[in-house]
Amino acid sequence: MNGWNKDGRGSVRVSPVVGWKAATLINNEADIFLRLEFSVNPDNTDVSALQFALTEHQAREISTKLRALADTISSYALQPT
Repeated sequence: MNGWNKDGRGSVRVSPVVGWKAATLINNEADIFLRLEFSVNPDNTDVSALQFALTEHQAREISTKLRALADTISSYALQPT
């Protein structure tokens, strides 16, 4: 996974998403706002957030990719072991 942040052991560094919100602001750009809340602590106590403005195209691209990845995970879960 080139381009991803990694820790000292070479593992991809991730923080669990503990919440999210989305909203729209109808203006000249018709932005879609996305707020991702995450924690770097295993007990999810110290929550931070990043907020993004997405175009309609970006929101559709992200949703399509996330759905495809979720479908992939679902198909693995359904396979017999």
